[in-house]
Amino acid sequence: MGFWNKKHKDERVENIKNKIYKEIYILIMVLSFISIAVKFITIEMSLRVVLFEWIVILVSSLYYSVRTTFLGIYSDEVELHDQTSKVKMSKKNLMGGIALGVVLALIFATNSAVNYADSSQQAISYFLLVFFVSFIIYVPLFGGVNAIIHSAAKRKSEQMNQKNLDDREG
Repeated sequence: MGFWNKKHKDERVENIKNKIYKEIYILIMVLSFISIAVKFITIEMSLRVVLFEWIVILVSSLYYSVRTTFLGIYSDEVELHDQTSKVKMSKKNLMGGIALGVVLALIFATNSAVNYADSSQQAISYFLLVFFVSFIIYVPLFGGVNAIIHSAAKRKSEQMNQKNLDDREG
């Protein structure tokens, strides 16, 4: 009845395969971002043109985040990162959200100045107005969302770790 038995796996081989899968994931993400950039530069940018790339990026990132959280790995990753890095993961997530808000504010401000202004003075005033309004909206939004998601994922991951420990003991 060896048909039903699980085969023994070499842990070294499994780790190498997992490393390859991780590299493939990163390659797909980079290629998707390059595709979006090329389409943005060469053809008119619309959501329909780059919808598939955005779906690939968002779904795979969401899947990774949910799986690591519910397997209890996320809190371990955060702990390892915080031990080896000078900047804590929570601070990096907050700074990433703030940076995204600033970049979006700059993009929107530049777009408004270039496309809607009739003179240089009007372009400067449009840029400053749109930048500050976008900054006020998007920096707290993305910074706060990143911080909330990080803390919620870490808390849920710690709960899953505790549940796994309790299941093993009892």
